[in-house]
Amino acid sequence: MLDDNHDQIDLTVNGKPVAVKMDKDATLLELLREDLDLTGAKKACDNGECGSCIVLMNGKPAKSCLLPASRSAGKDVVTIEGFADTQYAGIGDDILHPLQEAFLELGATQCGFCIPGMILRSAVLLKSKPEPSRDDVTKALSKNLCRCTGYTKIIEAVHYAGELMRRNAVTESHPAAPVGKSVGYNVPNRYSPDTVNGEAKYTADLKMEGMLHAKLYRSEVHHARILRYDLSKARALPGVVTIVGPDDIPGTPFLPNCQPQAYVFPKDKIRFKGEALFAVAATSERIAEQAVDLIEVVVEELPHAIELSDAARPNSARLYDFTDNVSPVTEVSSGDIREGFAKADLVIEKEYSVPVREHAAMEPEAALAYEEDDGQLVIKSPLYHAFVQGTESIANNLAMKKDDVRIVCPAMGGNFGTRGDTLAPVVAGLLAQKTGKPVKLVFSRAESILGSCKAPSVNVRYKTGAMRDGTIVAVEVDILHGTGSWAPYLIPDTTKGMELCYFESLPAMLSHVTGPYSIPNVKARAYDVLTNGPRFVPLRGTNANYLPIAYESQVDLVAGHLGMDPLEVRKINAIRHGDITHIGQEMTEHVNYVKEIDALRPHYDAALARLDDRRANAMEPWVPGLGVGGGWRNVGYVSQRISAGAELLPDGTFLILAGTVEQGQGPTTQFAQIGADALEVPVALVSVLLGDTSEANYPVPTFSSITTVATGKAVQMAADNLQDLMFETAAKISGVDRSKAKLLEDGIGFGDQVTTFSEIATYLDANGLSRRCTGDLDWNGEAPNILYGYNLGLIELDVNTETGQVKLRNHVNVCDPGTIVNPLAVEGQVDGGISFGVGFALTEAFHPDNPPTLVGYGIPTTMDVPDTVTRLYVEDPFERGPFGAKSVAEHPGISPIPAIINAISNATGGARVRDIPATPDRVLAAIEANRGVVRLPSKEELATWPR
Repeated sequence: MLDDNHDQIDLTVNGKPVAVKMDKDATLLELLREDLDLTGAKKACDNGECGSCIVLMNGKPAKSCLLPASRSAGKDVVTIEGFADTQYAGIGDDILHPLQEAFLELGATQCGFCIPGMILRSAVLLKSKPEPSRDDVTKALSKNLCRCTGYTKIIEAVHYAGELMRRNAVTESHPAAPVGKSVGYNVPNRYSPDTVNGEAKYTADLKMEGMLHAKLYRSEVHHARILRYDLSKARALPGVVTIVGPDDIPGTPFLPNCQPQAYVFPKDKIRFKGEALFAVAATSERIAEQAVDLIEVVVEELPHAIELSDAARPNSARLYDFTDNVSPVTEVSSGDIREGFAKADLVIEKEYSVPVREHAAMEPEAALAYEEDDGQLVIKSPLYHAFVQGTESIANNLAMKKDDVRIVCPAMGGNFGTRGDTLAPVVAGLLAQKTGKPVKLVFSRAESILGSCKAPSVNVRYKTGAMRDGTIVAVEVDILHGTGSWAPYLIPDTTKGMELCYFESLPAMLSHVTGPYSIPNVKARAYDVLTNGPRFVPLRGTNANYLPIAYESQVDLVAGHLGMDPLEVRKINAIRHGDITHIGQEMTEHVNYVKEIDALRPHYDAALARLDDRRANAMEPWVPGLGVGGGWRNVGYVSQRISAGAELLPDGTFLILAGTVEQGQGPTTQFAQIGADALEVPVALVSVLLGDTSEANYPVPTFSSITTVATGKAVQMAADNLQDLMFETAAKISGVDRSKAKLLEDGIGFGDQVTTFSEIATYLDANGLSRRCTGDLDWNGEAPNILYGYNLGLIELDVNTETGQVKLRNHVNVCDPGTIVNPLAVEGQVDGGISFGVGFALTEAFHPDNPPTLVGYGIPTTMDVPDTVTRLYVEDPFERGPFGAKSVAEHPGISPIPAIINAISNATGGARVRDIPATPDRVLAAIEANRGVVRLPSKEELATWPR
């Protein structure tokens, strides 16, 4: 029976009539997800700006997160789950629409969270324009946001789908990868199929019988003392089951790495806007939200500092009463800095800044926790280290043994460094323990943006000394490094060793301060600075993407003042094999920056030739420019044992097990390729289990680009060991000398006699022997044993001198991945990194007083990425990697940042933006500041300079 608060809605969903009783204020998205369990449409932005919730209503795209459910009455609604079936009714349940096929074949999915909305929006475009132009596609998808793919593959997939539909064709079937040689082959991504049809289940999609819903009470002020609070009204609300706060944490009160806040719930002080103070568990999400609104907290507001320059002042209000906001100095030096500058013909000193940035994964933070009958606490949540920042840290918070906590990572909607935040799983676990019921906690987008970890802000003063021939002889650097509301120098007085791990340390940052250049005289100082914000952590690479704006701008300025080719100046100074870095490390392993410069050279020369034509044909107020940029970053900046397993299953197939988590980057597929080639079996016989601390108990992280190079090597070692075991066992079964054995596709042969893989498994079981082997790798990637990866690129762009708008035309990106395991996966990582670099250079900056939305933050759209992208690789095999593989995930995002800034300067006659992002206002300000600047000396004048 209906009441005043509910309506019955009759509509057609995926070709079937349905009748649903809904709250009057429910959205169509709630109807689909909660009542019909059609979870392909996602709630990602809460305000209709991201497109992840799109469904088709009467053939038109509809933002289901905004549309009242009542407006769907009598309508025909199609979701991604029914998209192919409604288009090709009667053909079969497993048929895919050409768009879905195209997205899979071209590798356009990655994490997959936004893909259903992309596909459905594209379907409408192709119906109206069967042969769309690139502009048609980019404009049609400009309101659909993606964080993983960089849009390039998505745009290509839409064009390819249009071609398939016009030809009434299907995607081409590719031959199976050669046995033992699948590495280097485009083995289809095993994670992707479920992302194009709505089958992939992310944490917010999960449900359990009797499940409670949790919400957090968060601070609305930046800095305050907590005087008192009153929970009585919230507790009295019908449907509220429990409320927890700082006094309810049974174990250590600190979150690991203090992500995103130092304490699970702070007791005395609020240190940033959006900090969580209490959690409510209720019978519905709406009741939990209502209860949060009833919580009363009385505070004494304190002065706050968001910007580095404010926080570093001596009179800045302390975040912790016992210490200043600025850490003691950390310093590195080499050579004689005074002698270096005295020797230099040219000295350039400038200041640069990088703002706080947001990871903005499309899937908001979430966790589902419940207790098993044996008392084990199970938490399903997207975490990049399911062990240290999963079982171990949560056990510490909840005063449990770590073996009594199991972490399962469902499909993950992006990471980029943010999935070390453990607030959601800790709170869900605490509430599940307290109530004895399953509890799900899902952050809103505003909560995610305000309350999640951020990437560091930095203020850099960079002084460069160079000789007349372009050789850089001295560099002196001072850095203020923002940390948010916690930093490692606080350990003795706060976490006292209970933080488990931390990143973005000053020594690690200073190991990158010269860029990939060999400079004899270096002095660099850095300070951590506390600010009123969430803890700062890596974003697409520790230490990688915030220093290149400084050192690459300086290299370009040196080239400009000396009248030299900027690429040549980079080659003159490039780090080479055998060089000793400023931290005393001898560079003996995979030093490829010069090779990247050589690979880029013909593309740069061609772009230079085009630049003359572009300038001759430019239409005012647009002016064309060309810039280059490069950089380096550490790979696997950890020191620990990395392990993986390989198992022979009873049916004669194989299972690879690792603690790595799948984020759309491809380890499920690439580990299968590595394992198959080590076993010398068809890749189709190999399956992979990841992201379950009980079923795949191999503690490894999924960060710092360590997955392929280190965990992949452990996979190879485990598979090698399993192959040895199979040969030994087959020889015992057959009674034949092992040296006479030959590996076959289904077993091991001795002449005419074959022992199948399943027979080997049966023998091992019968004799009480394990069918699983382990590969162990002792990895040391910290200074002075850093493995560096390199990135170099060029940008061709146009600048509007009246509006400050920048339009990217062409980008060439060079990186050094070693052996490429899966080309399509590598291309996707390159494209995604480029998009981040574009955002950091032009649009992205976080401030807690800005609207906490994806668009308000500045995520790039299809309209922002380069029109064309060329990917180049230095494929020197890396000896220690699996089949020569190294890493590529984060490096491609380095070079676009300085390349864009240098290209803007090139286009505008020297107008240089030193504070990114280069928004239109900042570009115009740089142009104005550049008016009347004294011109650079000519080459002839340079020749007369005194020494």
